[in-house]
Amino acid sequence: MSHQPPKQNSPTGILQPDEFVRLVVENEGRIFAYVASIVPGSSEIEDIVQDVITLMWEKIEDFERGTHFGAWACRIAYFKVLELRRSMGIRRSYFLSDKLRESLASEAVEIWDDLQQQSVALEKCLDHLDEADRQMVLRRYSSKGTLKETAALLGKSEVTVRKWIRRVLMRLEKCLSLRLGLEL
Repeated sequence: MSHQPPKQNSPTGILQPDEFVRLVVENEGRIFAYVASIVPGSSEIEDIVQDVITLMWEKIEDFERGTHFGAWACRIAYFKVLELRRSMGIRRSYFLSDKLRESLASEAVEIWDDLQQQSVALEKCLDHLDEADRQMVLRRYSSKGTLKETAALLGKSEVTVRKWIRRVLMRLEKCLSLRLGLEL
């Protein structure tokens, strides 16, 4: 019985399982948004996404390192949806026109990319806040509590917390504008 050495994790080789999983996790929202944009209103979106991920694994040898994994995934999703449409004999009118579907799908991917950049920028800006400011913002917005609840939690008046939040949000806005290259 001959044993082949495991494939090395090289820039030109096939993605290793852990790399594949990491890239899928990073791009799952993008894939979901893409599928939702080309099959709007379908209750099958999650199932389609899972089928796409399975198909991606089967076609992992087709992925070229250094190319955009999310774009590759969306292209597979596109063909999976076409296959679904054909196999179910679904009327063309159930789906959007090809031109509109392509336009929406492309825009969904761009929006997802923008949101990813904004999310990374926000995390970096939050990291630059001092601990008290960061905790206050996280308490106020992650719990979806009211201003009154946040003030009570912090042991401060609502007016004080409102002013504090306003100052911190202004700093975050300035930081985000600088990181994203936006004008205020």
